[in-house]
Amino acid sequence: MRKVVWATLLVVTLLTALPALAQSPNYDYGPVWRVTYFEIKPGQGEPFWKDFRENLKPVYEMLKKEGLISDYKVWYNVTTDGPHDWDIAVGLMIPNWATIDQLDAKAATLIAKHYGSREAMIEAGKKRNDIRTVVASKLAREVMPK
Repeated sequence: MRKVVWATLLVVTLLTALPALAQSPNYDYGPVWRVTYFEIKPGQGEPFWKDFRENLKPVYEMLKKEGLISDYKVWYNVTTDGPHDWDIAVGLMIPNWATIDQLDAKAATLIAKHYGSREAMIEAGKKRNDIRTVVASKLAREVMPK
């Protein structure tokens, strides 16, 4: 009986120690961000913003309403480092890593609804390639320093 009690205490101690190892003494974890950096092709600023207002913003609002993203932000680069640096960055705040796993499948269905069909959605994506180039796409975890 004594061995069972000690074995149980050992297992409980080990199981409670695992979450403590995953935490940082320096910060608390926040949401995950997918930030995509775009270079806008010359003369394509107005078409970019028109597409953003008519298509991307409504899609992001729909994804937000469905809980697939928590928020989104757009940044404008005022200090370029070279001719092919990014001009606009779009960040999607995703609640957690598990949501990222579901995001592509669930979002594709919702986005296709916005465009009316999957084919129209794909065509819109191809047209975007005529007005902007993806410079980089990064995943970052927001942290709050303690």
